[in-house]
Amino acid sequence: MSKVEELPASDDEHTYDHRNSNVFLAFIDTAVKESDELTVEDTFIGGEPIWLHPDSVPDATLLECGSCHSTTHMKLLLQAFSPLDDEQMEEVQLKYTKNINLHSINPNDDRVLYVFICTQCQRNDKSIRCIRGVKKNENTNSTNDKIASVVTGEGKNFQINPFDLNNNGSTNPFGNNPFQAGNNDNPFAKPAATETKGTTEKVEPSTKVLRKLHDSEKDKEFDESKSFKSYLLYVEEERFNNKPDHLKLPNNLKINKEALELTDTNLEEDLDKDPVKMDPRTEKLSQFLDDDTFQKFQEIVGYNPSQVLRYDIGGTPLFYSQIANLKLFENAIPKAAYNLSSRRVFEMQLMPKMILDLEETVSVKEGMEWGTIMVFSDMENYIPKFDEHKVGYVEEFAKIQWESRT
Repeated sequence: MSKVEELPASDDEHTYDHRNSNVFLAFIDTAVKESDELTVEDTFIGGEPIWLHPDSVPDATLLECGSCHSTTHMKLLLQAFSPLDDEQMEEVQLKYTKNINLHSINPNDDRVLYVFICTQCQRNDKSIRCIRGVKKNENTNSTNDKIASVVTGEGKNFQINPFDLNNNGSTNPFGNNPFQAGNNDNPFAKPAATETKGTTEKVEPSTKVLRKLHDSEKDKEFDESKSFKSYLLYVEEERFNNKPDHLKLPNNLKINKEALELTDTNLEEDLDKDPVKMDPRTEKLSQFLDDDTFQKFQEIVGYNPSQVLRYDIGGTPLFYSQIANLKLFENAIPKAAYNLSSRRVFEMQLMPKMILDLEETVSVKEGMEWGTIMVFSDMENYIPKFDEHKVGYVEEFAKIQWESRT
């Protein structure tokens, strides 16, 4: 068998070039600082959960690891403020049923998704749990009206500085339901100029200056045994501009097995019989070339490699590893015991880049090793019981695809 194998050029090299999607991506914005006062309208990774009311917390059983039934090693991965739009959810429900039920969908309700992981129960599907919390508010405006209230003309009112601690508005880029097409405001865009010639009007510091001042502050410290370091997120629509160079395989790529730096004298012979038995340093390349699903995952993520979260309610997940039958996969998503007449739909997924941000000290043996965590939520947003503070919590379904072992 020849030690040189020729690989044909990809036929769909431009499949995702210059194409937009309906997905919103979240990226690391800044570490949470000691001076930051986070609210339920903030979206962040790590840190400690902020419940919808100080006196309203989920049932203790929801905060236990589903495997070891302990809370000792349960840490917050993500807290996402995710209000729902009634028109959008009507479209989502129409995909699955003719009986539309929007009774529990109020754009003005505070709706938060919390994702936890037990760091002691690696590679166990029950080690990751998702809680959905809802706080009922008056239904006065639609989400679009809510967005319009902070918009001047076609853009955001950037006179509202996201780092101004005296500003009572939400500083959260997920706030006002940004997960809708057309609402792609940059919270850090330069504010409109306030100074004009011949006037003595006081000029406020630019957002750029305020951002530098904020970044210079001390990061908030967390007990490492209980929490990951925390970072705020910002959101952008997914775009596919300019295919990254590392995703472009040269035409007629040739791989010389002698250049794989095999570490065992018998490994070369094994390689001819079983290509999987190769040096761990080349395992990723093998997986990329042999697994179409993983290759697609790498290709799409390659356009926006810093993404830590993908949000596409009612859409389809970006799978990390192969799914034999998508229809069977969707049908296997369990219905919520609290609302059996409804169904759960895909809402968001956590991306592996998040691991690098949360784990400041990377450990091969003890570190997190999931490929992606997909969250499926009740499309009717039903909560069976609210307390005296109009707050209710239920568990949603999290499906994990694990990182392959080398």
